[in-house]
Amino acid sequence: MRSVAGGFRRAHGIKVDDAEPEDRGRRCSMGRTWWQRRGRGTGAMVVDRRALISAPASEVWELVSDAALFARTAAAEHLWTFVVPGTPAGFVGERRVTLARADDDRISATLVERVDMEAGRSVVSRNLTNGIEMTSIIEPLGPSSCELTYRVRATVPKDELEAHVSLASASLDARLERMSAHVAGVPARSEHPARRDHDHVQQAAGRAVAVGTVAAPPAEVWPAVRTTGVDLLDATGQGAASVVALPDTPVGEVGEQICIVASDPPFVQVLEVVAQDVGRSVTVRYLTAPTRVDRTVTLAPSSAGTDVTVSIDFVAPAAEIHEHEARMRVVAETFLRCFQS
Repeated sequence: MRSVAGGFRRAHGIKVDDAEPEDRGRRCSMGRTWWQRRGRGTGAMVVDRRALISAPASEVWELVSDAALFARTAAAEHLWTFVVPGTPAGFVGERRVTLARADDDRISATLVERVDMEAGRSVVSRNLTNGIEMTSIIEPLGPSSCELTYRVRATVPKDELEAHVSLASASLDARLERMSAHVAGVPARSEHPARRDHDHVQQAAGRAVAVGTVAAPPAEVWPAVRTTGVDLLDATGQGAASVVALPDTPVGEVGEQICIVASDPPFVQVLEVVAQDVGRSVTVRYLTAPTRVDRTVTLAPSSAGTDVTVSIDFVAPAAEIHEHEARMRVVAETFLRCFQS
């Protein structure tokens, strides 16, 4: 069932050629963000923060530029950082995914690309999903010290510029403090990143369901339904998407977590298997979704092959519940079609 991969990518938004223009804007960083579509004015934000680091410039450069060493100065919320397979690790063009624990059980995911560098001195990375640019600059001050500067550039709504500057400054100061603590061999002080207060929005639960038949027995449909990271990586073809099983999660079992990364458009999702009845049903939760979203696929034998039910349970703002139901119904139908391919 190799043809399932194309539908799987479309259902996850990895390919959006057939999406409505507004959906493309939501999912692709090259499109307009929601506040741009609503006509809000924008302003350029540049934030510089620097600190004296009591370590050789070469050591700090490794900590700044190497994905494997990134975790040593990451916040407590940091879960995992890895270089996307097939991209040039340590060079311009490298793409890197960082996962961090966000509110409740949600995971935040960033996909950044190294867009410029001067080896040993500076590296520039751009977040491909929101356009924020991060520059790290190292100036040697002697054999055992250097000055480290973090610079953030972004385009933000003008009416939120002050708030964004405050958040960026606090985040960069915390990163500098962690770097200083690491090279000094002392624990970083416990910290919790500043979070923006959001107006309370009444939430509602919704469900979208698609039902159809696949002309194959359940035993043949199940491998496509219960795709593991390795299976999907084999099926999508090189360059289409990278799928990585998160470490220390049980592949093929409840609790498995899979990170899906694509570049057209820039895209990262983390799924967790929360329930399964092998050969009959599986439920995955989208850990990177802003609110709870669960997808369940159920198989039942029939005279025509297999009856497939795709159910998506979600939480969304009550005022937008019908819009979300329509969108989720399209996603459920897309998954169903990919199983029928």
